[in-house]
Amino acid sequence: MPISIHYQTASKEWKQAESDAAIPSDALFIWYDFVQASTEESELLTTQFHFDPLAIEDTIKTVSRPKLKEYPQYHFLVCHLVNEDDYRARAVNLFMKGHILVTYHQDGLNKLGNIGEEIQKRYPSQPVTPADVALIILDFIVDSYFEYVYHVEDEVFSFEDRHVNDTAGNKLMEDVFQIRAVMIKLKRVILPMQELIQHLKEETAFTKTKKQRIYLHHIEDHIIKQMNIIKSAQEMTSDIRDNYDSLSSYRLNNVMKILTLVSVIFLPLTLITGIYGMNFLHMPELQWDYGYVAVLVVMLLISIGLIIYFKLKKWF
Repeated sequence: MPISIHYQTASKEWKQAESDAAIPSDALFIWYDFVQASTEESELLTTQFHFDPLAIEDTIKTVSRPKLKEYPQYHFLVCHLVNEDDYRARAVNLFMKGHILVTYHQDGLNKLGNIGEEIQKRYPSQPVTPADVALIILDFIVDSYFEYVYHVEDEVFSFEDRHVNDTAGNKLMEDVFQIRAVMIKLKRVILPMQELIQHLKEETAFTKTKKQRIYLHHIEDHIIKQMNIIKSAQEMTSDIRDNYDSLSSYRLNNVMKILTLVSVIFLPLTLITGIYGMNFLHMPELQWDYGYVAVLVVMLLISIGLIIYFKLKKWF
């Protein structure tokens, strides 16, 4: 995919160039955006911009943890997008060198919104620095998390409606574990980004002006809100899981209680049938004409007596 080049003219206008040759020499700011760069395009990071080989390796071959690394001539910043398919991290790498910003990533940043319009909106009549644009990109990235965070929150809040008629717990608990799995994946992206923003607050490159400090605080507020939503959703799913465990234990106890009572009722009956099933020749009642009926009556009376006793004890 061709490299996208944007620049700010001396008259503070925001324009796009087809190539380096089209960039005026008096441009105040230049932004090179590498999207799904080819091998030849990736080599420009070395031949044209002369970035550190280790930073280039982190950019091209790996998904590094969000970080800010300072080199003698530039800053290297790594941010994370959320992959909408599996909620895994997708790296957005930024190099800030003088009045030049180089971004390298696999997904188009246009999915986040019109960054160019946001730059013009925030800096209509003043020069833009790489740190300014980096903060705007960081804000767009953090704001993109809300789509996934709100989706998880909606899933948790609508949980009762979706499972109101569930009598078996398999589907219910499967849904709980799926929601919690998504939350864990989101935390693996958002939490390191929160740590990165804390680090940026201590870096002079991003806090030179009052406007930058306010903007960075605004981004931090958003990511704190997202973490609070996830934390609240996790607590709610934990409550759902605990309630289900309590309900399962209650149902199991009731089943065991009924089985125990039935066993107690049948125990004396089994004893009587066992005694008269020994087949000894000399048993007094075996030759009695009413022996069979008498034993059945005794067994019935024992059963009724035990049932009445359990009812009085409120065990039934």
